[in-house]
Amino acid sequence: MRALLKRIFTKGTFASNVATLSSGTAIGQLSVILAAPLLSRLFTPADFGQLQYILSIALILGALSTLRFEMALPLANKTIDAIHILILALSLATIMAIFTLILFIIDPPLISRLYQSLEMNSLVYFVPFILFLEANNSIFTFWFTRTKNFKASSIGKSFLGFGTALAQLTIALSGFVSGVGLLLGYLIGQMVSVTWYVVTFFRTREVLPSRSISLKGMLTQAKIHKNFPLFSSWNVVLNTLARNLPPLLLVSYFSIAEAGFYAIGIRLLNIPLNTLGMSVGQVYFQQIARYREQSIPIMPLLMSTVGKLIGIIVIPLLITFFWGEELFGFIFGDSWLIAGKIASIMVPFYFMRFIASPISTIFAVMGKQYLGLIWQAMYTVGTFGSFFFTRSYNDFNLTIQVYSLTGAALFLLLLLMVVYTTRKHDNNSTPNHAL
Repeated sequence: MRALLKRIFTKGTFASNVATLSSGTAIGQLSVILAAPLLSRLFTPADFGQLQYILSIALILGALSTLRFEMALPLANKTIDAIHILILALSLATIMAIFTLILFIIDPPLISRLYQSLEMNSLVYFVPFILFLEANNSIFTFWFTRTKNFKASSIGKSFLGFGTALAQLTIALSGFVSGVGLLLGYLIGQMVSVTWYVVTFFRTREVLPSRSISLKGMLTQAKIHKNFPLFSSWNVVLNTLARNLPPLLLVSYFSIAEAGFYAIGIRLLNIPLNTLGMSVGQVYFQQIARYREQSIPIMPLLMSTVGKLIGIIVIPLLITFFWGEELFGFIFGDSWLIAGKIASIMVPFYFMRFIASPISTIFAVMGKQYLGLIWQAMYTVGTFGSFFFTRSYNDFNLTIQVYSLTGAALFLLLLLMVVYTTRKHDNNSTPNHAL
């Protein structure tokens, strides 16, 4: 314990960087937890279903908005190269948002076809803004990972969670209780976070002459990092599609209320993943990029990271597995017991996801994005199949059970692929540094 605390309080270590990132995320997630009992009593399951439905569509459409060039930011050796990548990613995100907005404006029937399950077709106009803000948050998170300014990312994540929770509560208490209110609160939280990132970026980045930034420079970096749009972008599309298919399919096969129960059910399970899992993934990405550059074996870091992830998640998930319904009934109210049941069923899925997802960045670092793409294709097919082949039973619990077990098995496969890739790298490299 003393050694762990020493590493946490020693600036620049893996544990310290994870702790810095996690602290901000924890503040944001704590805000969500504290607001949840009030929000679940102010808004109906259908309201949360509308929020999740719109977010699912926005995230799926936005998955290709940057072609994942932001993932190349930690790999850029020179600041000017990183700036070119940053501008390229921001430009692509802006173009995608504008194109989506124009498409919805000039083709209203498209709105009706996409959102016929919703009471308010006007909710579709949130989509371009959501995908733009989500892309900006991702881009600047990778920028600050590159510069090792984990404090900036931490504060941004705390602003995101706190801003969203405060805005949604304020809107609800003002009498605007609907899916629109939840979406407005979500957008405000995103805007607060992006504003922080932009201000911090201009305060901390190196000053470069404007003439050193050019279209040619952006195209050069796009060519160098072409594997990201060729493989990682489609990887993200499939990942986003698989993660956001459940709400869409639940609406199709059951109702918007069931999608709302599912949204609240996974909200609690997402807290450790968002708080620690994503923080570990960011730091791990930066660390293994350095290890690869210096020919340092990665397997010891991998095994240590997996062990820590298991130690972090096992107790919270066991509590959820055995007392999920009681926990949700206490926090959200008796009307949300179904959400607790869903959370309990999803425990195997989230256990394997929490372990495998943060370390899967190895594919990007090793230039083997195609392996991630292959797995994502399998995961997307598995997700759709688990819903499609159980729809005839018209049994909501059975559908969630099959989805959970299928996802757990696929994340176990991902873990084995990461171990294989790491071991192969270590065997083919010649270490010249000691750990």
